[in-house]
Amino acid sequence: MFKKPLFLLSTLLLSTLVACGSSDTQGGAAEGQADNAGGETAIDYPTKTINMIVPWGAGGDTDVIYRVTNEYLSEELDGVNFVVTNIGGGGGSIGAQEALNEDADGYTILAGHDSIGLSELMGNTSFSYFDFEPVALLTSASQIIATSVQNDWDSMEDVVAELEENPGSISFGAAFGSTSHTLPLGIEDAADVKFNIVNYEGTSQRTTALLGNHVHLGATTVPAAQEYIKADQLKLLGISSAERNPALPEVPTLIEQGIDAVNATNRGYFFPKGTPQEIVELMSDAIGRVAENPEFIAQMEEMGVEVVYKPHDEYSEWLETSNDYLAEMLERQGIVE
Repeated sequence: MFKKPLFLLSTLLLSTLVACGSSDTQGGAAEGQADNAGGETAIDYPTKTINMIVPWGAGGDTDVIYRVTNEYLSEELDGVNFVVTNIGGGGGSIGAQEALNEDADGYTILAGHDSIGLSELMGNTSFSYFDFEPVALLTSASQIIATSVQNDWDSMEDVVAELEENPGSISFGAAFGSTSHTLPLGIEDAADVKFNIVNYEGTSQRTTALLGNHVHLGATTVPAAQEYIKADQLKLLGISSAERNPALPEVPTLIEQGIDAVNATNRGYFFPKGTPQEIVELMSDAIGRVAENPEFIAQMEEMGVEVVYKPHDEYSEWLETSNDYLAEMLERQGIVE
């Protein structure tokens, strides 16, 4: 007569054990999912200072934009510190090479832009975007073409007309192998004209040359342009965006002036090749949160910069498309074969 109660007791104990095991399993899975969702706990990153290599001199557009971004990114990564190392020269290639050689542990990150692909296409370097781990695209900044107030041109239409009569008679300052170089090349390609393109390694050198009228044309930024207009030092002849910039509504686009060319400096983040995918994704997500911050967006807009976030997978696809366009344009211009 004891068999039935013992059977019920055994069943009850077995059910309890199964339920507890199921609960533990579900709890563990939930913890794992929570860890994966947060990222930091699952991979314990970052735990120390991150070194950002900016392959340009201090004080230029790229340097300033990334330093501002790092303040917001630090908040998204629980206060981790970023230390900026400026390594200029070679149209950005020297600093990029340095980043390429660093450990792939997530504690070195490159502040990169289009110059990485351009330098490789032009034969100045042996590495491309995909020798790194693309993390995310964050900003895009169109370029404004400026000239000294001492010159007679009032538009890019005036410039094109003169170049048609005297090819190569107008100089254009640019850093060879950088995005400032693709601006005059793109105009040449679209308008079928020829500049005398003169190498100026950094933004500050090029601006100094523009102000002194040592070079006829060069690119500048929205904040700098506003300053120079007020000081009656530079004239703005056109902007390389698809539409006019709200901060400078009086400056016509190149497209409006019959030059079918759009050009921008697109800034993103790159890790050394082989950086763990979990770290790449965590950093990409953190950059995405920065891109949604209204204060950050407003600060970038004041600098004439558009926030155009793309996560690492979309960024990689975007880089391939961009590289294909550059390769075709450079081939048409006889820069590469």
